[in-house]
Amino acid sequence: MIKQVIRKTTSMTALFSFIWLSFTGIIMYFMPPGRIAYWVDWHIFGLNKDNIGQTHTTVSMLFIVAMVLHVWLNFGAIVGYMRSKTRKLIVFTPETTAGLIIACVVFFGTIYGLAPFSTVNNALADFKEDYEYTVGNPPYGHAELSTLPVLADRMKMDMGKIEQIMQEKGFTHDNESTFKDIAAKNGMNPAQLYKIILPAKQKKQIVIEESEKVDMSKYEHLQGSGMGMKTVAQAAENCGITADEAIARLAKNSVQVSASDTLRDAAEKASLTPIEIYAIIDTGKKP
Repeated sequence: MIKQVIRKTTSMTALFSFIWLSFTGIIMYFMPPGRIAYWVDWHIFGLNKDNIGQTHTTVSMLFIVAMVLHVWLNFGAIVGYMRSKTRKLIVFTPETTAGLIIACVVFFGTIYGLAPFSTVNNALADFKEDYEYTVGNPPYGHAELSTLPVLADRMKMDMGKIEQIMQEKGFTHDNESTFKDIAAKNGMNPAQLYKIILPAKQKKQIVIEESEKVDMSKYEHLQGSGMGMKTVAQAAENCGITADEAIARLAKNSVQVSASDTLRDAAEKASLTPIEIYAIIDTGKKP
């Protein structure tokens, strides 16, 4: 009787854990990257990125425990699946072998980038990259956790102008709260508030000599954006040129790459940063 209650409880625990893992797993396919999720205070069904990730982890542990108990309680039935019609125990039955082959095809197909697994992963990656253009990137990693004076200092913004803008908009703020908390107090997310105070950014006086130095300030917003994971071809598309032209520009600056190389790989070869590689593709000049 007790064993039957434990078996039913274990099965239902495994079922509900599976439902939650499926739910959070599907959401994680389409969830924006962390730097963007925190910047725009992303939520779904009242849950933020941390809620989804943390519960996915803890419930997966519960699911593992439930499945271990499930296997132990139903070990006899599982062994029965491995018996032939003559009751002989066969570990690799046709069904077991088929299941193993299917799992291996998915695993190794993903590892080696074979279709259709690569197609699915690339499509999801492209979908997540679209967040960069639709909601924007933070000016630097975890900018939402900075205080307003720290953010202003790092982004070379005039604190006096920021306070003037905030006052004109009727926003409340203090110099001790995080940028995220200030945004929340004023009914918006950090990205929305940042756009409002952006006019306070001081214009840099860049002296371009005949040596043609690249103005790297125009690429500041790409810091922490995951640019290093883009391929040379993708970066070229962003800059409105062909992959061949991007490769030629890099070669002219002694950086030998292929269209499928990531900017991070190219940067390591040239002892530069991914953003500097992007600048070369964009301008044809080395920073």
